[in-house]
Amino acid sequence: MRGLSKDSFTVADWIVFSGILTISACIGVYYALAGGKQKTTKEFLMGNRSLKMVPVAISILVSFLSAILILGAPAEMYTKGTQYYLYVFGQMAAAALAAFLFVPLFYPLKLTSMYEYIEVRFKSRAVRLTATVINILSSLIYTGIASFAPATALEAVTGFPEWASFLLIGVVCTFYTFMGGLKAVVWVDAFQAIIMFGSLLTIATKGKLE
Repeated sequence: MRGLSKDSFTVADWIVFSGILTISACIGVYYALAGGKQKTTKEFLMGNRSLKMVPVAISILVSFLSAILILGAPAEMYTKGTQYYLYVFGQMAAAALAAFLFVPLFYPLKLTSMYEYIEVRFKSRAVRLTATVINILSSLIYTGIASFAPATALEAVTGFPEWASFLLIGVVCTFYTFMGGLKAVVWVDAFQAIIMFGSLLTIATKGKLE
């Protein structure tokens, strides 16, 4: 781009970037000091079952809006064509199954996780541990890919090293999750949703005007 170096972030850009991470960390601190102060498993893992529908729905939505979707989906459709849209039907079917089958099954049982249900259902702790390990490995692989995309984009724009992005974002996410539990995770997701959708709207508007 004409007139821009690789390290094209201005002071204002760095302030915004730092502010997003700081606010995310502060949300974790707030919930570590408010309410039940994360002293019980129910409070830490389940938000004391007091979270409202809208922030939870936004949190679930944002969980699927990683850099893989924001950066990868447009590139996939641009280079390979629009057949990619067919995955939407699978997502719709999954959402319907979750709403009408899994949630009515799990919610009344007041369990902490689906792994607890697996142990109760099959009366085997080994099955529960196997499912847990498989999910941990799957999550590690997904998280690595999802973190690599924004780290690469940030390095391309600012020259900020990829390893530093991994470390910084990982530390902040771990911090607010550790301090504030599920409540912090949900409200950080809601905050980040505002940033994400606001940014996408700004880019679309600027592109349209130019």
